[in-house]
Amino acid sequence: MLATVAIAQLINLSLLAVLPRDPPQTVPIRALAQAIQTRNEAALTFSLVPVAPTSRANEPAPIERMRLLLADELGRNPEDIVLRVTATQGRRFVELYPRDGRGAPEPALLGHFQVAIRQGDGWVVAEPRARSPFDTREKLFMLLFLVSAFIMLPVAWLFARRLAKPFEQFADAAERIGRDPRALPPRVNGPEEVERAAEAVRQMQQRLQAYVVDRTQMLAAIAHDLRTPLTRLSFRLESVDGPERDRMRADVAEMEAMVKATLGLAKADNAPTERQRLDLGSLVEKVVDELAETGRAASSDVQETLVVDGDQLELRRLVSNLVENGLNYGGKVHVRVFSDGAYAVADVEDEGPGIPQAELEQVFEPFYRLERSRSRETGGTGLGLSVARSIARAHGGDVELSNRRSGGLRARLSLPMAPPRTPGAGNTR
Repeated sequence: MLATVAIAQLINLSLLAVLPRDPPQTVPIRALAQAIQTRNEAALTFSLVPVAPTSRANEPAPIERMRLLLADELGRNPEDIVLRVTATQGRRFVELYPRDGRGAPEPALLGHFQVAIRQGDGWVVAEPRARSPFDTREKLFMLLFLVSAFIMLPVAWLFARRLAKPFEQFADAAERIGRDPRALPPRVNGPEEVERAAEAVRQMQQRLQAYVVDRTQMLAAIAHDLRTPLTRLSFRLESVDGPERDRMRADVAEMEAMVKATLGLAKADNAPTERQRLDLGSLVEKVVDELAETGRAASSDVQETLVVDGDQLELRRLVSNLVENGLNYGGKVHVRVFSDGAYAVADVEDEGPGIPQAELEQVFEPFYRLERSRSRETGGTGLGLSVARSIARAHGGDVELSNRRSGGLRARLSLPMAPPRTPGAGNTR
């Protein structure tokens, strides 16, 4: 709308540019003589100079005739009068005709001029007083355009803000869903098109949530059903003798651990969560201190207070998975917490062998384990990183892996920082 106002004004100015300009100012000789005699300073300016401003040599005949007429009106010797005109007058002899068409035409000066009159030892120079900046029609129109633009701009700004408000609500709703997929976006009030788009987003969110719930429930049901045959298989292994018994028992134990981890993941996904404002640095320090008390080589460096909106149990599980993963593979872990723009960042750095570049993304897939970590004692179930990224993305953040130049692996957790608390606002859900 502001651009529309500006374009409209430019169109008006363009139309003004093609209009004919005001004719130059004309001053009748008789009226000029009266103004000089009465020293009318409202119409003329007067200044005293020692010499005449110009010479009368080669003076055009029309201008000489004007000078003689002016000298006659003033009752002065023509030698005591010097008339200087501009290119507007040129060499023309200008006459003004009465508007009613009656009477004889009257000689007049066109445009700007100077009249020098001998006065004792010096000369008095009279010339038209400069016009007001808004005397001409073009300048007056320009002033009106500017005034109208300044009057219209606040109105246009209010209308633009009114039209933009529904889009801001829509953007806030989308951002809230990005931070918490389970959050209910506020209803957007605005034009029909915006309300339809907001309703489409709400329906899409409900379908996605139903899809995730269905898949999670199906996964939980499969994992639950697998526990029964695994239990029967464990009992049958007791009657088996020979060197294969221990290996078979280890495979069954590994499958039971995977089933248990799958059921835990499904239970966590279906459980309702309570979002609240948390200090990411304090949460990291608690996790690291608890691991350090058990003799693990874990340390932390928190540079500032970084508040995020999230579920405390889920975020604690997320940080624990990353730190324990670094301890299992790297032996020693250091966690550094800092801010990066609008995000709170926690870098979990270990001193292990790192991960091949081609597998930095594959390790986030469920049950994926590196070739060197096939055993359950070292490789786990293969769900730790998958769960960590799932929790981070559910909070509007992410987890990324990269190999450090000095050796080891860096797991970077980034979470959007919570907006400033407004007066009277409580915990968000």
